[in-house]
Amino acid sequence: MFAQHSFLRPAVARVPAGLAWLGGAVALCLPAQAAGVMMLPGAPSGFSSPLPSAPSGFGGLGGAWSGTDPWGGLLEGVTADATFSSTYNSNVAANQGVANGSAKDDFILGLGGSLGYLSKASDLTFGGNYHGTYDEYFNHANYSGYNQGGSLLANYKGGRFSIAAHAGMELGRGSNTNYSSNFVEQTSVNSGLTARYKLSPKTSLEGDFNQSFTSASGRYSNTNSYDLGTSALWRYSALTEFGPGVRYTYRSGSTQTGRTSIGPTLNLNYKLGSKVALNSRIGEDFASYDTGATAAPTFSASVGLTYEASKHWGMNLSLYRDTQADPSVVGGFTQVTSLQLGYHRKVQRALWNVSAGYQINTFENPGIGVSGLRSDQNHFNLNSSLSMPVFANSCNASVFVGFNDQTGGAASNTYDSVQVGVSLSRRF
Repeated sequence: MFAQHSFLRPAVARVPAGLAWLGGAVALCLPAQAAGVMMLPGAPSGFSSPLPSAPSGFGGLGGAWSGTDPWGGLLEGVTADATFSSTYNSNVAANQGVANGSAKDDFILGLGGSLGYLSKASDLTFGGNYHGTYDEYFNHANYSGYNQGGSLLANYKGGRFSIAAHAGMELGRGSNTNYSSNFVEQTSVNSGLTARYKLSPKTSLEGDFNQSFTSASGRYSNTNSYDLGTSALWRYSALTEFGPGVRYTYRSGSTQTGRTSIGPTLNLNYKLGSKVALNSRIGEDFASYDTGATAAPTFSASVGLTYEASKHWGMNLSLYRDTQADPSVVGGFTQVTSLQLGYHRKVQRALWNVSAGYQINTFENPGIGVSGLRSDQNHFNLNSSLSMPVFANSCNASVFVGFNDQTGGAASNTYDSVQVGVSLSRRF
């Protein structure tokens, strides 16, 4: 949807483009809390999933409206699909370290769908999406419930000026690594704006603003995140542009003092048609707290690389590093460092996806330091799926398997789990 101006970064740039869909939308509407895998701050709902999530874009498995439109084209651009899934999870609680606790397995049935609209590509493109799923647990009835969300976007390009905006909300429930792997009901609201002005054929100015707010049931802190960035970009060639910039952030929570950072950044973007795309921003953050305390300078990064070698296979690589307010520790903040790699390949009519990710959470607290808070936390996940169209290409069937491991932090946060399941999605 941003192809009209190849270097205009989507407004959700805090989660790198490389974290997008790895090649097949078989994960849409799967049980959101079935797995317990690593989730990055800012990712939809923050809950775990056996597979990489389908993008928050529009249509999932469905293409354009395929039925007869009795309203003379009114439904053009509408997409809809429904999904049924069945998953076995070896450790739904994702929390083996509790006193007298042990892994608790369960079977989960999920039923969901999505409805979206995206206008035709033009100077002004806009759309919206709603998606939801209901998950039924056989042995943990209190885990059963709805996960749903919606989003809106608008994208405009006219002459030298282009702008993209988005807003979304997610309502989810399940075991969440951002809340010490405990079961929570979470509400997340996010919005963003990216604008670019072309000064000359070689130079451009770009600015972006992103905001997110999360709240969760229980004793957890509400958290806020604000990011503002500007950059001056020079087009080195038809494929490459780079330039310096400045990024400002503000992190806070209902149990946290505010944390402000500002620092220089270096931006590098590369795009070779639909085969290779790189969006990157790295920088150094100099932070202080509202109490007057200062934090050590930290390295920040948002890098996404996609490589479509051919119509048969491709890869994704992403690196993310930033600091977020920690909702589970009073006064605490978390420095997140995450690396994710994905690979997809067509096998006859089937599509095979495999992904691996590793994340380190380092904790800090004004005036206390990491040693006074808790040890670092490590997350590892490995996921694979095989999907193919069935029933005259009107449905998509898939089988999937995933493994997740978490160590460090508090003793009760150490666990591992395995997920195995099947899903069937129908487009309309």
